Amino acid sequence: MTELYSAFINCLYPKKKYCLLCGSRDSRLLCKNCASTIEFIQERKCLKCGKGLLDEYDENICIDCKVSNFTFHSAYSSFYYRGTGKKLIHKLKYEGKKEIAKILADYMFDIVRKENLKADIIVPVPLHKNKLEMRGFNQSNIMGQHLSKYMNLPIWPSLIRTKDTKAQYNLDKFVRKLNVSNAFSMDLLYNVINKRILLVDDVFTTGNTVEECSKVLKKSGAADIYVVTAASGINT
Repeated sequence: MTELYSAFINCLYPKKKYCLLCGSRDSRLLCKNCASTIEFIQERKCLKCGKGLLDEYDENICIDCKVSNFTFHSAYSSFYYRGTGKKLIHKLKYEGKKEIAKILADYMFDIVRKENLKADIIVPVPLHKNKLEMRGFNQSNIMGQHLSKYMNLPIWPSLIRTKDTKAQYNLDKFVRKLNVSNAFSMDLLYNVINKRILLVDDVFTTGNTVEECSKVLKKSGAADIYVVTAASGINT
């Protein structure tokens, strides 16, 4: 009865909705003005990491990917990790605005459809138990749950973060690689042999985190691994 009464009251007096970023009155979680300022990756992209390529760059693989020899098949991101896009991710991760995960998943699903990505399972990049306890949720898992519904695929939390790593954003490239080295292991409850995997995370910067995850999955018998993130850094 309580739920029916609440639903009845909400129909009579609908709750006011506000944009999660600017606070303006809007029927959507992200107003049209804020959404229009997201810097989507629209130019030519690196075929490996998915970062935008400058017009004067005459190859289809960026310099970083040439030397990195990534294990995953290819990676894709919706927008650049700056401006409005960066604010969205920070509000999700550090202010607990979990509704934003759906906004990001919607953008990520657009990429999945555009690139016609085929997978058997969705695997979110895990948090260490200490960070999960502190934050209360894994943003990659929530985004993965939305993608799971959109794609009609199971989501398998098949990776375990065994190392409580430092935040990557304030580390240089070399330290970032060391920071996540051997930071993940496989949950033996899951069998990924011959599975095509969509690996989900919030941000792709150097690619070290998703690469370490990919190594573990490949070692466990996974087939092709595709990475999809909400945002990526900028190719230099």
